[in-house]
Amino acid sequence: MPFCSFAEGVGIYDATPIENMFLLEYLPTAPEGFLRVYLYARMLSLHPELGEGLEDMARALNMDADAVLNAMAYWERQGLARRLSDRPPAYAMLPMRSVGETADPMEGDYYAYRDFNANLQALFGADCLLHPKQYEMANDWLNLLGVTQEAVLKMVEARLKRSRARKPDPDRIFAQLDRQAQKWSERGVRTAEDVGRAMAEDEGVEKAASAALRQLGLRRSATPEELKLAEKWLGEWGLTQAEIVDACAETTKSRTPTLAYLDKVLESRRKGDAAQFDGLRDALRELDIRDAPTPDQRVWYAARLAEGFEPETIRLAAVQCARKRRMRFEDLCWMVGKWAEQRLFRREAAEAYVRERGRIAAEVRALLERCGLERRPQLGDLELYERWRESAPVELIEYAAECARGTQVPMRYVDRLLGAWRQAGIATVDAARADRARHAAAPAGSAASPNPAPYQQRAHDDSDYDGLFIDLDAQSP
Repeated sequence: MPFCSFAEGVGIYDATPIENMFLLEYLPTAPEGFLRVYLYARMLSLHPELGEGLEDMARALNMDADAVLNAMAYWERQGLARRLSDRPPAYAMLPMRSVGETADPMEGDYYAYRDFNANLQALFGADCLLHPKQYEMANDWLNLLGVTQEAVLKMVEARLKRSRARKPDPDRIFAQLDRQAQKWSERGVRTAEDVGRAMAEDEGVEKAASAALRQLGLRRSATPEELKLAEKWLGEWGLTQAEIVDACAETTKSRTPTLAYLDKVLESRRKGDAAQFDGLRDALRELDIRDAPTPDQRVWYAARLAEGFEPETIRLAAVQCARKRRMRFEDLCWMVGKWAEQRLFRREAAEAYVRERGRIAAEVRALLERCGLERRPQLGDLELYERWRESAPVELIEYAAECARGTQVPMRYVDRLLGAWRQAGIATVDAARADRARHAAAPAGSAASPNPAPYQQRAHDDSDYDGLFIDLDAQSP
């Protein structure tokens, strides 16, 4: 038996300390049932004699054992508990730390999403626990699609409100949201304001389809195929709901009028001189410019067609601008001008150029593997790699990645190492190896063993347009 221990019954009258940081940072967003589990677990950490296992804890809290496990999994994700074993379930409660006090930079990166993950869970409530794959999917929307945290939360909240199920199904909801996020990303939806606008546009599609169906005497909801038609009419063709409803009068020639027949009517109305500028309207919509093309824009577009550009090439150039948030017509003119210098007039040539730019993403993925990271490249990785390639050969970057294997934040280490080599005038792998060997042999803290200097970011200029690209092979793993 231990030399000293609490007497029997002391635990009931003792006090369990709870840090103010917990009350300020975790209490506002944690589900109520999970709070009960956390507080009781803190008490058991001081007085294990009050409960020996999961069943005792569940019985004391008047909760199901599965609910207790779900709560502990939640606190594990919050960084306040560590799982010791699964059979039997056992956890260790971790001390409270702020992000600035954590010793591991990677842990600090995780804490950056702590409040976001907690808010995400709060939308579903304590009875519907999210799993790691849902958090990973949401984090992909942040890191890969560039959607803000506020926008993701607004998307999830809106989808939950539309669900008619008594208890939401996270797998189904996140699958729907993933398709929606991919689709909205192509339309430049990034912020919460963008999400509100996109939802309003989608609502307008539903209203237009419903109005057309009523005009045709069809009292039912629009099918997914009919919604796609309405989206085309409003989005690609720039028609108003009034124009769509007005065209319904011409469907009397059909014995069984449908929206498919209405689509043919609307298409026939669009034929004429205006059809020449359909490609221009498509390109402007990629830049979120919904107004009709101005006379000056029409003159510019006609000149580009005469120069040899295909309409789809100009639209693809607009997509590249939108991916970098260059949403002005002047940005499109600049991009098309650069493509003209490279003779990228045909769609096939432009797509090949974009794919070549996408090859950079594959090089970054291979570099991540050299660093010991098993994940897809993120936006920050691509930007770092392009900066490195401006001043260092590929072989030197690859060697720096090998040196970074096993470090806490490999990509950050590579950035600092290349910066130090650049300042020392080191441009070859052999010179870098010699420098590493010299530093390894020098006493710690000496002048011969400097810390890698941080990389100084340059100011952005027009050359940043060189990085405008999308990965047309994004469906590959």
